[in-house]
Amino acid sequence: MSIEPIRPAGEARRGPRPHRAHGRSTNHLPGPVLGAAIQASRVDALVVTMTPPTASAPVPPDPAQHWLPPRQVPAPFREVLARERELLAIDEFAGPPARAHRPKVLVVSGMSGVGKTTVTTHWAWSNRSRFTGGQLFSDLSHYRGRGAVATVEVLGGFLHALGVPAQVIPPDLAGRAALFRSRTADAPVLVVLDDADQAAQVRPFVPSAPGSVVLVTSSHRLSGLLVEGASSLALRPLDAEAGYRLLVDQVPDEVRRSLPRPDVDAVVDLCGGLPLALRIAGARLAEATNWPARTLRKYLSDDKHRLSRLAVGGHAVRHVFDTTVDNLHPRLRTFYRRLGLHPGPEFSVAAAATVSGLSESDSAEALDHLFEANLVEGVRPHRFRFHDLVRLHARAVADQDEPAAEQESILDRITSWYLAGARAADVAVVGADRWRSCAAPSATWPGPAFTPATAVRWWETERRNLLETIRTAEDRGDDQAVLALCEALWPFYHGHKLHSDWIEAHRVGVRSALRSGDLVAETRMRNQLARAYLELRQFDQADAELEAALAAAERSGEPRAAAVVRESRGVAFRDRGEWPHAAVEFEESLRINEGVADERGTALQLYHLADVLVRAGEPERAIELLTRAAGIAERLGDDMTTARVDIVLGAAYQELDLPSAARPFLERAAATARERGQRAKEVEALRRLLVVLGETAPAALTERLTQLADAAEREPPVGC
Repeated sequence: MSIEPIRPAGEARRGPRPHRAHGRSTNHLPGPVLGAAIQASRVDALVVTMTPPTASAPVPPDPAQHWLPPRQVPAPFREVLARERELLAIDEFAGPPARAHRPKVLVVSGMSGVGKTTVTTHWAWSNRSRFTGGQLFSDLSHYRGRGAVATVEVLGGFLHALGVPAQVIPPDLAGRAALFRSRTADAPVLVVLDDADQAAQVRPFVPSAPGSVVLVTSSHRLSGLLVEGASSLALRPLDAEAGYRLLVDQVPDEVRRSLPRPDVDAVVDLCGGLPLALRIAGARLAEATNWPARTLRKYLSDDKHRLSRLAVGGHAVRHVFDTTVDNLHPRLRTFYRRLGLHPGPEFSVAAAATVSGLSESDSAEALDHLFEANLVEGVRPHRFRFHDLVRLHARAVADQDEPAAEQESILDRITSWYLAGARAADVAVVGADRWRSCAAPSATWPGPAFTPATAVRWWETERRNLLETIRTAEDRGDDQAVLALCEALWPFYHGHKLHSDWIEAHRVGVRSALRSGDLVAETRMRNQLARAYLELRQFDQADAELEAALAAAERSGEPRAAAVVRESRGVAFRDRGEWPHAAVEFEESLRINEGVADERGTALQLYHLADVLVRAGEPERAIELLTRAAGIAERLGDDMTTARVDIVLGAAYQELDLPSAARPFLERAAATARERGQRAKEVEALRRLLVVLGETAPAALTERLTQLADAAEREPPVGC
């Protein structure tokens, strides 16, 4: 600071006059003086010029205090984090201090409640001795929404903690950042910035000394910092075993020993592996007399109230999600809550556009913002998903803020979208000439045209969403949508043997048919449900459904309804090994299909009847029927019926001990099924082909069959 008094022109500079006190001159000041002092008997005008310290200027020590390096990182409450891999990852990131050549910045990101603060502070506390220049900590959520003002304040606090006197701390951000770099140039410093929400909040806090580390926790990914060279560590919810360890960590030993593991595992699953939710549930379990595990499991099983029930002692899962969403732009908040009405947790950009009412390009941009905020996660290109608890939150916000009429409109749109897709896939796989009793959806499929293979892939990708759409349609009383979806999904469920989805969907279908009083629909739903029971060899359930289906078909007066039930009754007798009874049912179904001129139905009944004849030891007669069926299927361009016929032709020639005749039919059937994505039929064809080829079978066929079997075992249950 320079001080220069203003004198009248021409007046000579004179020395300062001594101050008079009680008639005596004195040159003393009471008490210590920090900084500059002015001594004068009179000053007419004064010009004061403040020159802030530069980055290279030495900082005077504060004589009023004995300065020690700050130790601001809070101590952890508990040792059990179930985050050993993440702590090791931070160890590897920080590296040995002796080999450090520069400061490092790590962004620890993840959804709200995933344990970012706990992990970073645990590591910082455990490694505090290596940072001899001090450890600094700030919870930036206390300064949320104040932008650069917050950064200036936090920097001022850090500088003061580093021993810089308050009167020499610059007022501006640039000056404080420069001084911070100077002050942290000599020894490694650890900086923990908790709950940052933008990259600009972090940049001024990077120390200068090699070996320094900046740990940033954020519900956002802070991609801007990554572009500039920072590293990232994404925290995900805990797996089942780690979640169990964290949950029971709070439970006294005498209670823990008596906890039923199935109930505790169910609670872990209901918490979605989210550490905050698990800690809250663990606090409940610790009160064993009030909250036995089974009671807590039931208490949290209600999707509608689970979020509000995951709260204890001022800690609430809903609150941390609310905080993240409240910081979104209003347009993104609307997009987020509308996504909560989507019938499944995973969705494509096109489905998000259908729900939100935005274009696909705008929806893709909005999803990028939600991804950056860790509210959705990417599962593959152009496809995202909600965490289970975030999905419940988005739905709760929609129920709270979205008008009821708009909610109904959104659900109508997305139901029609999935129904149009399922129907378009059905036509691509089976053909347009299949008998369909449900009215076609009013909406046309807006996506790309399906081939048989892409149709099956779409079905597989949207499997869970399609079942959830059926559930949602039932909840809304939309029986027509339920029935149309079940009809369209029949080839998928049957061809891929997805028995859990198949049974649940068709149980819903039966209820919808009964409510609507549609006898033909009731016939089809019961008949298709019975076929799932038959494949599981649950014959009593199958017989009951077929009996009710036949009664409904006869009351309806629709001959094709009766024909499909006769076919299924034939399958039931065939699976029991009752060939004559099976042949009678297939012959009756064949007669009905020929009577209504249903060529595809005729070809299928010829195939079924021939299959029974091969099993009954009449392969010559079977070949005659199969030749006729093959001609019809070829005329219709029905590749899958041709593949079915080829498999039975291979079996017939195999029965006649003519392997060379059987081989081309089985090879063609396997190729067609593979091209169409029909794994069950490909397995059937390959198994027969391997028998036919014997020792000459190439290893590739065996490997392919093994792959298909492994894939079937890995198929996750979705329905029941």
